[in-house]
Amino acid sequence: MRKIPNFFTEKECKWFKWYHSVLPETRDNGQRLLTMCHYAQPFFAKKLQQLQQRIPNNEEITTVNINFDYSAGGIHSDGYIDSEEHIANSYLIPISVDSEDSYYTLIFDQTSAKAITFNSELGLGNKGITTYTQVTREEYGLADTPFDQEIYERYLTHLNYDGLRGLTVDYIHEWELGTAMIWPRENFHVSANFKNKDARASVLITTRYR
Repeated sequence: MRKIPNFFTEKECKWFKWYHSVLPETRDNGQRLLTMCHYAQPFFAKKLQQLQQRIPNNEEITTVNINFDYSAGGIHSDGYIDSEEHIANSYLIPISVDSEDSYYTLIFDQTSAKAITFNSELGLGNKGITTYTQVTREEYGLADTPFDQEIYERYLTHLNYDGLRGLTVDYIHEWELGTAMIWPRENFHVSANFKNKDARASVLITTRYR
C-alpha cells in the first residue's frame, strides 16, 4: 500500500468536480453519485493521456470514475467484472474533503480477483451495488474469527459487526486532497463512516498490467 502526494493539484481537483457536473450520465447506487468518464468523448482523451503518464509504465488505465459519496460504503474488491487479465491497482484520489472531518479507506488482507461485495451480509442490502456481484460469507469462505473491536468502533460502525467475522485489516489510508491512495485491485476495501455527507468526492482510477 502506498501514496503519491500531489497526484492532483488543487486546480485539477476543481476540474474533475466541474467535469462531473457536465457529464450526461450519473448513477445513484444508494451510497454515492457515480459518473464514469466517457472515453469515447474526444474532450476527455487528452486528460486520459495525462493521467496515463502518471501511472507506472507497466500499467494501463482501464476505468476512471468520479464519485460523490453521501454515505459510507460496503466491503468490496475492484476486480474484474466479466473477464479481465492481469488486474493491477486502484488509485483513489480525493478531490473534495471537509477540513473539519476525517475520511479513511480501510484495506483488508482478503482478496478477490472478481468484483464482489458483502454488502447484504453487512446490513446494507443492495446499497452500493452497481457492477459488483453479491456473495455470502459462506460462498467466499470467510473464517469465524471475531473482527477487531477497536477498529470497528473507530471506523466501521455503519456495518453489521457480526458480518465482519474473518476479515483482517492490512492498512488504513487517511484521505488528503489530491493525494493518490494505492492498493491492489483484488484487495477488499471499505470506506470508514463519516459525518459530513456533502463534502466528500474522489476520482477512482483502476489499472491492469500490460
